[in-house]
Amino acid sequence: MSVCYTLDRRPTGAELLPLYEAAGWLEPGEDAAFLDRLASGSRQFACAWEDGRLVGSMRALADGVSDAYLLDLVVLPGRRRCGIGAQLVRRLAEALKAEGYGWCILVGAPGTAAFYAHLGLPALEGYVPYRLV
Repeated sequence: MSVCYTLDRRPTGAELLPLYEAAGWLEPGEDAAFLDRLASGSRQFACAWEDGRLVGSMRALADGVSDAYLLDLVVLPGRRRCGIGAQLVRRLAEALKAEGYGWCILVGAPGTAAFYAHLGLPALEGYVPYRLV
């Protein structure tokens, strides 16, 4: 099967739902309508499609000027370890850089350090992420 990558198509909540469910990211009451709101508030999505089905995505939040935050990298379990996640990170970061963003960061989930290191991404030494809510 061939994977098609897009940066110019915002997925619907219904398309995102299987990915977020597989990742275990949804809280009770969060559904396709919740994901529609999440998508509409995002600056950009990188998506991986296979036979018209969304198999991976990553999104970015940004201030429109200089800073962007990449988050929610997710690939369906059956399509992991095929390079899809790496392509999504690269393509989204390149698109944001081309738009002029000079500060693009992401916070990897526990256990993902080796994946991001394999992509050549340096850890932000000296910076500490904090959870406010």
